[in-house]
Amino acid sequence: MSQISPHRNRRVHYTRLLQVFLLCTTFLAIGFTTSPPAQAYTKLCGKFFGVDGNDPISYRYYSITTTYYNAFNSAQGRWDATRAPGFFRYEKSNGDPEIEVRDASYAWGDWARTSWQGCTFGYWSYDEVKLTFNSRTMKGLSAREKKIVAEHEIGHAYGLGHESLGCSNPGPAVMRQGQTKFGCGGDGPWYDDVQGAKSKY
Repeated sequence: MSQISPHRNRRVHYTRLLQVFLLCTTFLAIGFTTSPPAQAYTKLCGKFFGVDGNDPISYRYYSITTTYYNAFNSAQGRWDATRAPGFFRYEKSNGDPEIEVRDASYAWGDWARTSWQGCTFGYWSYDEVKLTFNSRTMKGLSAREKKIVAEHEIGHAYGLGHESLGCSNPGPAVMRQGQTKFGCGGDGPWYDDVQGAKSKY
């Protein structure tokens, strides 16, 4: 009966260890170098406190005309139809809503602005933002385009920043500045917008 050399046993053992080592390092290398699906959303400093799953985000209209009432109302309905966190609830008698909505004619050149008083530990200070439509600069936009502008501003209220996506993959996004998003199919908010909002909460 032939005997197996102890040196050969060691070689087989070391060969198996080397194979396991190479297999593990290859697996780790793939895990750390494979890029996740492209997501281009950016984030602002704040978000609403206590919004999770199906919690309400209160809003109230201040000095609003029918045109911008309709734009915001349609936009919040579009956001509510997605898987973004929370839902928007109109609270007429709330003296301190999370979103104050208004419109007027302003000298500044933006279509609309969402403003806040600062951020505290990643949340909007006083848990509120002000969403303002500029009727002077938006007067040439269609009702659909006004709605998309409102969706964009609601994205800011969620805590999303601007994007540079076009209409192609991984876009489009209502969080893009300018008119490009108006030419994309559908009315938004789109996948990247919703993923951005979900990532904030």
